[in-house]
Amino acid sequence: MDSINALNSLNSLNKANEISFQSIQTNLKLNKPETTAKSAFEGFFDAAVKLLDETNRLQLIDEQLQIDFAAGRTDDILAVVMAQQKAYSSLNFTVQVTNKIIEAYREIMRISV
Repeated sequence: MDSINALNSLNSLNKANEISFQSIQTNLKLNKPETTAKSAFEGFFDAAVKLLDETNRLQLIDEQLQIDFAAGRTDDILAVVMAQQKAYSSLNFTVQVTNKIIEAYREIMRISV
């Protein structure tokens, strides 16, 4: 039963990842004239916080499934491996987004006024 719950939570996490990625794409559309710099930043900041929260949640689920597997409370190795891969992918995506933000910041700092 634990493995079914784990798979259901992993499926919902996959949908949440897609939603958070879509929200980042939506919030990055700055070409609309009615979008102000403040609202664009707030939208981007909210999307970044959601991305970090989702990554943390995936890491915690992965950790709990590993503990459950090691303690013998579950024998579903597939759910454990899937959780590990989702957590790794989410962390990798978060690191890449962070690196791009830092790169953009450095580029802006190099612009002479």
